[in-house]
Amino acid sequence: MDDAQTAPRQAVGVVGEPYIFSMRNLPLLEQGTTYDSLATAPNLWLSIKVYASGGENALHAHGGEDHAFIVLQGKATFTFGDGSTRVVGVHEGVMLPRNVHYKFEADQAENLVLLRVGGGQRAIEGLGELNPFGTPREIAKQTIFSDGAEKIGDSARNGETAKKRIYAKGRYFSPS
Repeated sequence: MDDAQTAPRQAVGVVGEPYIFSMRNLPLLEQGTTYDSLATAPNLWLSIKVYASGGENALHAHGGEDHAFIVLQGKATFTFGDGSTRVVGVHEGVMLPRNVHYKFEADQAENLVLLRVGGGQRAIEGLGELNPFGTPREIAKQTIFSDGAEKIGDSARNGETAKKRIYAKGRYFSPS
């Protein structure tokens, strides 16, 4: 399976009605990472992330959103701005209020599959413009790395995102 065979999920904006999403049969990886939107409401957005290895390797914070990661498969070591670390495994998560610095590294024993939930108070009504991951652009642009640089798109600072994505043939995340 290659990138052409598995297109990223499109961000789906939801206003005033329920929307059903699924994380079943998400392709796993031999190398690289995926970051796909599940659904976006005006003040809440959900995405699913898969890492073969690596993670978000540069200490950074999100100034415009509170967010959480819930581990669905694998485990990751989170490092926080004060230097403390915590290994987070299946059915555990990390809540990150806005402006809290963090980074994480996936355990390479198996793919790391994360549900990412973000939310924030927005200056505009409705959905506005979304980035490819389903986060409102006005919120996403408020990501700041600990060295003061602004994050613009995927950065080589985040290691695995710079590698070519290679899907693991016939392997999928299928929660029971």
